Amino acid sequence: MTEGGIEQRPDGPASRAPRVSVLMTVYNAGPYLSKSIESLIAQSFCDWELIAVEDGSSDDSAATLALYADDPRIRPFFLTSNIGRTPALRYAFSQARGEYIAVLDADDIACPERLRKQVDHLDSHRETVLLGTWADYIDAHDAVVGKCTPPTDSAGLVRGMASENPILHSSAMYRAEVASEVGGYPEHRLYNQDYGLWLRLVARGSLAMLPECLTHIRVLASSMTRSRKQQVLVASDILQAMIDAGESLNLCEEGKRLNREAIAIARLRYAVALARSRRVAEGLRAVCHAFAADPVSVVNNRITRGFFGH
Repeated sequence: MTEGGIEQRPDGPASRAPRVSVLMTVYNAGPYLSKSIESLIAQSFCDWELIAVEDGSSDDSAATLALYADDPRIRPFFLTSNIGRTPALRYAFSQARGEYIAVLDADDIACPERLRKQVDHLDSHRETVLLGTWADYIDAHDAVVGKCTPPTDSAGLVRGMASENPILHSSAMYRAEVASEVGGYPEHRLYNQDYGLWLRLVARGSLAMLPECLTHIRVLASSMTRSRKQQVLVASDILQAMIDAGESLNLCEEGKRLNREAIAIARLRYAVALARSRRVAEGLRAVCHAFAADPVSVVNNRITRGFFGH
């Protein structure tokens, strides 16, 4: 059937809600989509559904996803045109039936024990609303090129959120009911929609981190390449995210200091992006704003030197 430009397979009338709904948005996932889906099929925890929203890819992603349509746990939705990451995620979220929601990007890989260990933790820690895991960064050939090992205590995670996103999206599992109550992924966030949701969730309960590498996050050169217009939008989105963090998080003094520095750096990155887009006057105003807000961070940062040497 088709709904709002989305082709979908209807659920059977007797279909039972799973414990975990896994959200996946797919856009030109190319050779990595099968590995991602197979990593879910290989999970030791089997009570899950995959809500895969194919966002109008121009490669063979739709055909690859269709190969898994016979698995009743996999619920594919095919968009007839690209609507963007945030709307696709919000649509996937609206289709979730599970008590818990996990995320797996279409080029990332979940280790076999990931879902089981996260479900076990959330079952036994009712105060936890959002749970991440440590992760390995992998390249196009699945070779490990780095690691992500954030703090494992809730206070440390909140402090870390003052200046960055410590819970990688593909490592996250959170409570569906609480996420629904806070509005899910913020629709105004084009690039930091996961961080926007985390800021909403942290006001409703504790954050937690499993100190095991249970997710492989793929880092590709193509994913880092953006047009100058996109660079401005990304930099603006990050800046607003850091401002939101300072306003919404209950930060200790160290966290407040980290947040001030993060905002200053984000303003500088925004200024550089504006300058590279030939919006130099706006860039200069952004630098002045950053300097007025936190002159020490601006003077000590290499981005400032890069801007004036541009």
